Amino acid sequence: STQSTWGVHRKTDGSLNNMWRSLFRDMKFGVVSDEAAFVCTFGSKGSGDGNFNWPMGVCVDGDNHIVVADSVNNRIVVVARTDCSPVRTFGSRGAANGQFKTPHDVCVNAAGLIIVA
Repeated sequence: STQSTWGVHRKTDGSLNNMWRSLFRDMKFGVVSDEAAFVCTFGSKGSGDGNFNWPMGVCVDGDNHIVVADSVNNRIVVVARTDCSPVRTFGSRGAANGQFKTPHDVCVNAAGLIIVA
């Protein structure tokens, strides 16, 4: 079936050349190889650990962890690049430091800080 994709990030490091994408309709995240095969997928619809509710922006940090903006859950989810296992989750709904209101995109700067939009 056709997947709606929101966030896409591609990185080349000499050993792996994969594309990461948020699978918008299915409320999960996937790593896709150059041959268009899924390396791994992570998540299902919900608000608990291992769940997403409208995963949107995606990027890769300096440790090769995948960072995903989990929009409706108002949080950021970090997963391992090789097997999509969870590394950490942070954030909640609100206006204080560490809180978000529907984050749509993420990036990681040269210092390793996650920037959320």
